[in-house]
Amino acid sequence: MSTSYSQISFGKVLAVLKGAAVLPIKTSAVGRLGRISGKLSVSNKGRFYVGRNVSFHAKPLPSSISVEKQAELWVGDNVFFNYGLDIGCTTSIRIGSNTIIGPMVNIIDTNFHPVDMDDRSQGKRIVISDNVWIGRGAVILPGVTIGANSVIAAGSVVTRDIPANVLAGGTPAKMIRELRVAEEWIRRYN
Repeated sequence: MSTSYSQISFGKVLAVLKGAAVLPIKTSAVGRLGRISGKLSVSNKGRFYVGRNVSFHAKPLPSSISVEKQAELWVGDNVFFNYGLDIGCTTSIRIGSNTIIGPMVNIIDTNFHPVDMDDRSQGKRIVISDNVWIGRGAVILPGVTIGANSVIAAGSVVTRDIPANVLAGGTPAKMIRELRVAEEWIRRYN
């Protein structure tokens, strides 16, 4: 993931940097040309890095991002987040460049609550590689890596790693077919 960040100190960012509007959210570092449309709620107690040209389209439904203490959320360049997004980061979540996140997607790196008294579950790192498309209503669960150029079908629940260059779907998500993707091809969201 090749992302260049303009270094900005911790705290709420409400500034203009080198002529480009900066996202008005609490980030650790943010790239140029970010946009927010609608209501985006951010609770950042850890480290939240946002690349260049990142869009949060949080309407008609609001979106929510929570980064806990000691956790890191990295968002690459040219990433689009649709409405109803819910990200819960307690350990580490990395979202690659040129990725499209559809509406009502949930990305959580922990179960947040034990299933029973023997459950000692902790947060597990999530990696969403470059040029991935995650469809409407998908759920990405702890410990998952999604390979570059892959597509996660709408309504899928991703419980295990998904290789690069595939269409995956279902509950739990599994590979449906391989995708033909040229090395430099970038999925566009407009």
